[in-house]
Amino acid sequence: MRGRDLLALLATVLLLGGCAGVGRAVRSGPPVPSWQIAPEDLASQRLFRAGYAGPEGEASFRLTLKLFSAGRYLAQAVDPLGRALWSLDVDGDHGIWVDHRARTFCAFTGEFPAVGREIGAFPLPTVPALLLGRTPAVPAHPEAIDPAAAGLDFRDASGRRWTVQQAGGQVATWTLWEGDAPALWWMRKDSWAILSQRQRGIQVRWKEVVREPLAERPGPVQSPTDYRRGTCDDAPVGLLPGSAEGGPPAAAPPSR
Repeated sequence: MRGRDLLALLATVLLLGGCAGVGRAVRSGPPVPSWQIAPEDLASQRLFRAGYAGPEGEASFRLTLKLFSAGRYLAQAVDPLGRALWSLDVDGDHGIWVDHRARTFCAFTGEFPAVGREIGAFPLPTVPALLLGRTPAVPAHPEAIDPAAAGLDFRDASGRRWTVQQAGGQVATWTLWEGDAPALWWMRKDSWAILSQRQRGIQVRWKEVVREPLAERPGPVQSPTDYRRGTCDDAPVGLLPGSAEGGPPAAAPPSR
């Protein structure tokens, strides 16, 4: 998949990010690879404040992530007035996308192309990693990488090149490359996580504002009985036009 297509997720989920804005406990023990979620971050629910800016305009929304395990999660976005926009219910490599405004849903497997189509499709298991400020790609040969290195440079199973800079055990920035040019990059700036795609002038930013333990057990992924089945290719971005007030300053693209 080409890097410019990859930018689609967080326009709504989305996907949207680091745990910026909420303190994180310093963990002990061996470093967690940047493409994995730390065990202490599982069984948690989080609220993100998020914003999107691109050729279509600007929008703000709030995103809730219930992370039951590394492969089981539920994400839901609401507009500034608290009205449900969309939800994403995932178990492993399959899930259900629900558009609450249109009262439709679709089922899909593998990658998630619907939300924020402008930033591209992400493999389903990497969506929480993206939101939590990890690297949303797994190296093709992880055994050859030192996860504690300050800088990582690797290719994933699809041959795409990723570079990662780490500091203090956390990902500071990552970049997806197309040839010699950065196609997509993520960084922390102040209390925001920022995902940018320069070619189309798109920026998605989010910050975590609430985090708490998650005690409930997940049920099976189920289709809503009172919604109409649609296709994921027709799924909207799920954002309402509006102002993303209080957004962060623009991020500069990385250098080679």
